[in-house]
This record gives sequence, structure tokens and C-alpha cells, in this order.
Amino acid sequence: MTESKLKKVISAVTVGAVMLMVILVSVLVYQLISIKVKRNQIAELENRIAYYNQLTEEERKENQYRYELDWIENRARELGYRGLDDILID
Repeated sequence: MTESKLKKVISAVTVGAVMLMVILVSVLVYQLISIKVKRNQIAELENRIAYYNQLTEEERKENQYRYELDWIENRARELGYRGLDDILID
């Protein structure tokens, strides 16, 4: 093999290796960006889940409070007490 052919082969191999490295690095960067985006989406969804769990718990407490008020009012009516807006019909 002559020196000029050897230089051409070496330069072709070098160009191929550089192109392969560029492709691999670009794929790596794309994957890292994709992972970052997915992690941000997961964090946002976890925040939403926490928010809706908090709302659910607050609603559960509110429903329990209303149930207790209704129970007290019904028990008072059973004992003969009347509310201020009740209409008595004789």
C-alpha cells in the first residue's frame, strides 16, 4: 500500500469515527433531555396528586362535620326542639 492510499484510508476511518461520535453524542444529549422532561412531568403529576389528596381530605372533613350537624339537628327534633324557621301547624 502506498503512502497516499494509507493517508486516504486513515482519513476515511477518522471521518467515520468522528461522525459516529457525533451521532452517539447527539443521541446521548437527546436522551438526557428526554429524561429531564419526563422527570419534570412526573414531578408535576405528583404535585397534582398531593393537591387533590388534600382537597379530598378537606372534603371528607367537611362531610363529616355536616353529618354531625345533621345528626345533632335530627336528634334535637326527636326530642321536641324546633328551629327558628320551623312553621308550626296545629
